[in-house]
Amino acid sequence: MRANVLTVVIAGGGTGGHLYPGLAVAEALVARGRRVEFVGTANGIEARVVPAAGFPIHLLSGRQLRGGGVGRAVLGMGSAPGTTNVLARLGADGLARIDAMRVYNGGADFTPGRGALSFGFSPATLLDELSQRPMVFTKGRFRSVPPLSGGEDFRFDLGTQRVRRSLHSEVATLPLSFADKGIRECAFKIAYDPAFIERMRLLIGLGLADPRVGPRGVAPRDVLLDALRALPPGPDVVDDRDALAVVVEGRDRRGPLTVRIELTAGPQRRPPLSAVARNTGFPAAIVAGMLLDGRIRARGVQPPETCVPVPSFLRALSARGLVARRRVERSRP
Repeated sequence: MRANVLTVVIAGGGTGGHLYPGLAVAEALVARGRRVEFVGTANGIEARVVPAAGFPIHLLSGRQLRGGGVGRAVLGMGSAPGTTNVLARLGADGLARIDAMRVYNGGADFTPGRGALSFGFSPATLLDELSQRPMVFTKGRFRSVPPLSGGEDFRFDLGTQRVRRSLHSEVATLPLSFADKGIRECAFKIAYDPAFIERMRLLIGLGLADPRVGPRGVAPRDVLLDALRALPPGPDVVDDRDALAVVVEGRDRRGPLTVRIELTAGPQRRPPLSAVARNTGFPAAIVAGMLLDGRIRARGVQPPETCVPVPSFLRALSARGLVARRRVERSRP
């Protein structure tokens, strides 16, 4: 293996619909100087097609999910949504009534030379979060609000940051999951870099987020996304932080209280993974293992807060250096 070359492992196969997109991604990565290896099974088409395409493959034994077939799935299992939903469950357990549930996402990037238009996620995802109307749950009802509205200063472990409303699925599932506890308010807010917001607002204001096809047969949004994807890739080693916080207000048998749960991730050096990558990838891997070994038994598609076993999930995160801290504040009579 060549020294100082990032190796990317792609897992997938069984059918062409799963494998060939992976091969296309692999070719693009090689063109950018990366090394790519595949993981698959001996009885899938990847065992034949991947070596023929010139990529090494590691063949593993595989089996179906326990219970037979795909009968169970967890919706949106990353950091936010995902871990935030499980933290919300941790905050809600033991409460007889929930008045409000608020989810916050903050962060910081100390990587030298990072531009204001660097993307930790898909540009399409961030464009949607900045341009589409987010939902809030207020006074027991859902309603849409302007993007990036509701600005407030929120204190994370990293310090105080300006957070704003953004399109996120926690607001779609938490009010339904905790309806039996009388939840009345739910919102998601995120802290974006101010310079990033200003640049994206300019592009959105020019109409470049419009998904409608224009008279020349092209949608402005597609042109913008193509331009953003063509930006130079970020460095392999990133010095960032990713902060999650869930605040639950309600009552238990002793009276009113506020439960605050926080988790802040940092990067790792070997192999190099950003804080965002760790906070996003580890929860998905943990829950995939729970689906495989039967610890998640609920059938159908479930949100994380209703099916992920909280103690074992948090232990698995902690073993990877992602530690959630819970604090309770009681209102004075």
